[in-house]
Amino acid sequence: MYEVKSIEGGLKDLDLGKRIVTGYLSAFDNKDYGGDIIVKGAFTKSIHERKDQIFFLNQHNWDQPHGKFNLLQEDAKGLYFESMPLVDTSYSSDLLKLYDAGIINEHSIGFVTIQDEIQKDVRILKELKLYEGSNVTMGMNPETPFMGMKAGTKKAADQVKRIMKMLRSGDLTDDTFTLLEIALKQYEVELIELGKKAVEPLVNTQHEPSADTQLNDILRNFINKL
Repeated sequence: MYEVKSIEGGLKDLDLGKRIVTGYLSAFDNKDYGGDIIVKGAFTKSIHERKDQIFFLNQHNWDQPHGKFNLLQEDAKGLYFESMPLVDTSYSSDLLKLYDAGIINEHSIGFVTIQDEIQKDVRILKELKLYEGSNVTMGMNPETPFMGMKAGTKKAADQVKRIMKMLRSGDLTDDTFTLLEIALKQYEVELIELGKKAVEPLVNTQHEPSADTQLNDILRNFINKL
């Protein structure tokens, strides 16, 4: 079965002039939102046997390849990559702009599981047949721990501001605008959930306004500050 797994914060460096991206496609020893852990060595066979058949894609879309990888290697952190120069297409040029604006910094892999093991309701992925690595708007793997309500809200709010700024610029293709609009909706949902968590412990049902009323006030004040 073909699967995808993502890593948050996977961008390491960007050379706009040479159109080269470096970073991580996957993290090791880190349980993702799907309840899986990839261990070091999972990509060894793919890298050795089929490196030239592994592609760098836009949002897992095989119709939008950026090219291939100049370097794929495992280190202590995860699966490190250095891309070949991105092809001169509109979607690759859009990606470079989104990297540069800080809107996209996440990557994902497309693979088939060859060997795994269940340990205490966690699936340990030991060998994967890697087909592609992609840039993605939002990832599955929380590479850095949750830093609390304030930090989570700030991160989502910062991304909303970046996306809004890019949407106003008008310097992207229609497909990329659509993806940004979808991402904006996702972040709006995330902010609502964070707002609910912030309100719940503060609400006294006998003396305070309802949670819905307080949440609406919080979201209204936040939106007014954007």
